[in-house]
Amino acid sequence: CTMPRLISFFLISLITTALCSAATEPAWQAMLQWDNDLLTGSDRDYTNGARIALLKNLDPDQSSHNWLQDSLHKLSGADAEGPLGALRIRSNEPRFYAWGVELTQLMFTPEDPAALSAPAGQRPYAGWLGIGSSLHVKTANSATSATFTLGTTGKNSFGQEAQDWVHTNISGSPIFQGWDSQVPGEMTLNLHLDHKRRIQFLDATHDWIIQMNGYHEWGAELGNFHTNAYLGSLVRLGYQLPDTYGIPRVQIGSHGHALFSQEESERARFSIFAFAGARATAVAQDITLDGPVFRDFDTGTQSKPFVGELLFGFGLRWAYYELSLSRTHRSDEFKGQTENQSFGSVMLRANIPF
Repeated sequence: CTMPRLISFFLISLITTALCSAATEPAWQAMLQWDNDLLTGSDRDYTNGARIALLKNLDPDQSSHNWLQDSLHKLSGADAEGPLGALRIRSNEPRFYAWGVELTQLMFTPEDPAALSAPAGQRPYAGWLGIGSSLHVKTANSATSATFTLGTTGKNSFGQEAQDWVHTNISGSPIFQGWDSQVPGEMTLNLHLDHKRRIQFLDATHDWIIQMNGYHEWGAELGNFHTNAYLGSLVRLGYQLPDTYGIPRVQIGSHGHALFSQEESERARFSIFAFAGARATAVAQDITLDGPVFRDFDTGTQSKPFVGELLFGFGLRWAYYELSLSRTHRSDEFKGQTENQSFGSVMLRANIPF
């Protein structure tokens, strides 16, 4: 899978998204995200992640939904009855649909830049470049997303070129010498499912000067890139909280949707807030640690079955723009790892009137 093919697929997805969108042409939402461990003073493990995502809402009055929308609606639990019904979308809740596309690059390195291959107890070299196309269904209380990604590891992920350029032209960091030992090229196909539900008891603070809101989340990934399942939560505290839930770090298949209040954007132009969250992930397979699925390659590491994360940060919003800065602390991801990891994240989101 070559870079031109990836770019072509991304452009085709973008055109398809535009053609499927409603005639009323609501604004696009653009999201730029950057993760880097240099922001926390290290240069190892998950060392860099970059993502650009575009999202467009469909017309809420659109009555013709395709089979994928209907399937996602059922996955969200619409029309559910019984004790689990409280956790799902009710049939009388207004539902809104959106399409999204995204382009993501991830890179991983050991701690020692001079090592020609990863020493024992350090992460192997790996890069991944992928594109995704997603469908989202949301209400005032929840958002469910399904994303299909096509990507590649190895030289065509351009991890070495991206890192060398940044270290040479921006950070002045040492050049890593072991990219020839990186996880080899394999095309990846993955399905990502993500569900977020508003923590409703925090609504009691809606009219306070300082408000709180947040969400619970669950999700799963299935494919030869990642296979895992996760549970988590995020809570925000601040002044005139935005009506979108935050995705403070690079997370494939997850966008920021208008979820908490449909009228909030008309109420205030400025917001300032802090947030904190946690996530637990059960891992079955990770190509950057366990190696390719369809070819022989010994990475010398084995992914751990459970990984935990804590994150915290703050954000600002002015009119149609939102900026957040955050820090994530992650537990050991592979057996024999000698030190936990932390990395910083920057997220910029904007509504674009085209």
